[in-house]
Amino acid sequence: MTIITTAATSTMKSKLVAAASASIIAKVLALVAVAGTAAAIAVTTGAVKSKDMPAILIIKEPVKAAAPIVAPIVVIPSGPRFEIGVNVAPSTYYNSERIFANLAQASGGWKDPSAGWGYLAESKQNSYGNPLVGGVLALNVPQPVWAGKDVAVTCTWLGAGSVRIDGDTRAGGANNSVSFTWRGKSGAGRPNILVYVTNANATDPFRALDCREPGLVANGQFDQRYVDDMKAFGVLRFLDWSNTNGNPATVTWANRATPEKAGVDGLGLEQMIDLANAADSDAWFTVAYNADETYVRNMAKLVHDRLKPGHRAYFELSNEIWNFAFPVATQALNEGIAEKLSTDKYSNGLMRYAEKSIWMHKILTEAFADNPSRLVRVVSTQNDNSWTARTILAFRDTANWVDALATAPYFGHSFYSGANAGVTDVDKLFVSLEAMRVNALVKANENKAAAAKYGKRFIAYEGGQHIIASAANAATDATMQRSPMMYDMYKRFLTDWKAQIGDTMTLYSATGGIGQSGSWGMREYAGQPMAETPKLRAAMEFTRK
Repeated sequence: MTIITTAATSTMKSKLVAAASASIIAKVLALVAVAGTAAAIAVTTGAVKSKDMPAILIIKEPVKAAAPIVAPIVVIPSGPRFEIGVNVAPSTYYNSERIFANLAQASGGWKDPSAGWGYLAESKQNSYGNPLVGGVLALNVPQPVWAGKDVAVTCTWLGAGSVRIDGDTRAGGANNSVSFTWRGKSGAGRPNILVYVTNANATDPFRALDCREPGLVANGQFDQRYVDDMKAFGVLRFLDWSNTNGNPATVTWANRATPEKAGVDGLGLEQMIDLANAADSDAWFTVAYNADETYVRNMAKLVHDRLKPGHRAYFELSNEIWNFAFPVATQALNEGIAEKLSTDKYSNGLMRYAEKSIWMHKILTEAFADNPSRLVRVVSTQNDNSWTARTILAFRDTANWVDALATAPYFGHSFYSGANAGVTDVDKLFVSLEAMRVNALVKANENKAAAAKYGKRFIAYEGGQHIIASAANAATDATMQRSPMMYDMYKRFLTDWKAQIGDTMTLYSATGGIGQSGSWGMREYAGQPMAETPKLRAAMEFTRK
C-alpha cells in the first residue's frame, strides 16, 4: 500500500482507491489527508468493475451532528421481500460466462488489426455495425469448453465477405458458412477463437454473423443453460450490462443500444428485460446519469410494458455516486457545488444525486401509476458510512420518491495489509475476514435504521467478500476463495443478513475468475461443478428456487 499525505487545514481524512487493470479494475486502498471543509472523510471501496477508472475520494460524516430528519414518512407500495439476487456478469469474450446463443453477439466489438487492434472506427463500419471491408471479432466461449470439452461450432452470415477462423483452431469458410471444433480448455490459458472478415463491401454488406453449436437448445436469444442458472435468483441487477460506470455524456433514445445495434448505454434494454422474463426474476436497472427525459420516459414505458406482470422493476440512478473511482461522482459534485446545495463541499454531490433521483423517480412513478407495487425506486449509498444515507434521504422531499435504500455490504477491504501483510496461514486469515464480515453487518444495520426512519426498505445492491490480492498473495488468495471455509463464511453472512435485515441481498457477481483485480465471481466459469464453488453453493441454499 502506498501512503499519500498532503497538508491538511482541517481534521478531514479520506482514503484513496487506485484503479488499474487491463480488463477488470483492481481496488487498492490508500490513506490520504485532504484539506477542505470541517468534515471527516472516510472510504469504503465500492465494487469497481469497469476499466481504467480514476482514483476515488469518499465522503464521511461531518464532525458536526447531521441535520434532523424532517421529511415525512411515506408508506412504500412494494414491501420487503427476502431473496437472493445477483449482479449478472458482463457479456464479453474475456468473461467466463456465455450468455447468448449466438457466440458472436455482445462479445466485445469488432477490432481493427491495421490500427493497433483498437475498436473498428465507425467510418469503417457498415449500417449494421459490421466491417465495411475487414475486421476481427473474438467469440464468446461456449460453456463446455471451460470444462475441457470439445464443441462443434458453425458460423453463418449474410452478404459479401470472406471469413476465416483463427486462434485455438483454424478453419476457412465458403458459401457463407464455416464449421470448426473449439477445443476444450487445457492449462491456464483462456480459450480463444477469432473471426477474421475480409473482402466485405458496401454493395452487399456483411451482416447477421451467427456462431453457435448445431442444434443448440436456446431460449430465444439466450443460451438455455445460462437462463437455467439465472432462474435461481429472485433479482437480476444489470449494472455490467449497462455502460453506467462509463458515464456517457449524452444518452438519448436515439443513441441507445438495441438487440440489433450497439449504443452508448450498453446492451439493449430489451435484452435485459427478456432475460428477467426468461429467468422469471425481478429486474434491476442502473440508469445512466446523463440520460435525458425522453430516454427515461421511453425506458419506463418499455419496462412497464415488456416485463412480465407480477415482477418488480428496480430503478437506480447511476451507480455509487459517492465513489470517486467513477467519473459520475465528480460530475454530481460539481453540479451540486454550482447549485450551492450545501455549505459543506462534499454534501453537494450527494444532494445533487438526490435531486436528480427525485426527477427520475417522478417520471417512473407516472409510468407505473396503474400498478405502483411493480416499481421499486432506489437510492444507493455507502455501507460503511450511514451519513451518506441520512444526507440523501433528508434532502428536500427525496423520501417521498424512494421505496428502498441500498448499500453494498462488502467485507475484506484492504485485506492483505496491516496485521495480515505477509500472512499465509489460511485459518488465521479467515479469522480476520470473519471480523470484517461482522463489521459489514454492523454498518448495514446503521443504514437500515436510517431507512426505517422514513419507512423505507433497506436492501443490498452488491455484497460479499471484497479481497484484492497482489501477486505476492495470489496463491494464498486462490486457496481462500476455493476453501470450504469460504462456504461457511457466506452461509453465516447470508444467515445473519436474513435474520438482521430480512430483505433483498443482491450478490456481486454471478461469474468471474480469481485474480489480482478481485475475485468477484461466485463461480469461476460457467458449468463449474458446484462442489468447486463454495460461494455459489452457499448462496443456492438461500435462493427461492
